Amino acid sequence: MSKIRTQTGSYAYAKYQLKRALLENAVDDNYTSKDREEALEFFGGCAFCGSVPAPRNDHLIPVFECGDRVRRNIVPACQPCDDSKGKKEYRKWVRTSHSSRSLKKFRKLSDAEIEKRIKLIEKWRSGYKPKMEAELFGKDYDKYLGILKRMDELCAEAKQLTDSIKARKNVARSVRNTAVLHKKGEPSDADQIRQFVLENYILPARQRGAKTSTVNAGDVHDQMWFVKRLPNVCQALGGEKFQKLANVEKPVIKGPPQGSTTTFTYKL
Repeated sequence: MSKIRTQTGSYAYAKYQLKRALLENAVDDNYTSKDREEALEFFGGCAFCGSVPAPRNDHLIPVFECGDRVRRNIVPACQPCDDSKGKKEYRKWVRTSHSSRSLKKFRKLSDAEIEKRIKLIEKWRSGYKPKMEAELFGKDYDKYLGILKRMDELCAEAKQLTDSIKARKNVARSVRNTAVLHKKGEPSDADQIRQFVLENYILPARQRGAKTSTVNAGDVHDQMWFVKRLPNVCQALGGEKFQKLANVEKPVIKGPPQGSTTTFTYKL
């Protein structure tokens, strides 16, 4: 079974949600039930396709682009249109014919009917223009930008944390994989080092199409949470067993014989 990573698990989505929340609480919000009733009467149902029912309210200019929750920026929409349009610019979306959910394919509207709907929407929103972010926040604009900057910094810090956790998991996985290769006894330090470097340096470099892979002994030592085992790391990386395991030639070694700055460059 393959893993599925949802958008909500990304830091980009977290930043998007914070910015949206700030904008949502700063834009004008005076849309009423009377506005909706008049909009339904004006459009005869969904503003985009005309179908009934049209239970949703769609922002023509989205909140993320400073769109207000006001009469001229909100139109009634049916569920299929609202889901298909999403964050797209409404005129571009209405005119598209590529999607199976487009008005041309899903609702079977002609080009003339689509242009008629666009003119109707533009008549409804006539004169409306959203504010710019600086205008929206006024004297608090610098505070707004500061909050977004701190969010970027927090997300970068959080990513470092999760990358560290992933690295520890990779170490544990490497150790487990090495153990499978040994039917008797515990895997030696050298075996663990060779397997770790193969999985975390050599194979990823090959997948990227790199011609060489340079491994720093001190980095490997720290990533594997070793204590005073630099000689073990250097011996394992410079030995023939690793060359056979990784299918590489003898590496180019730079630095002290067994130091934290010693590097091993393998031709892939």
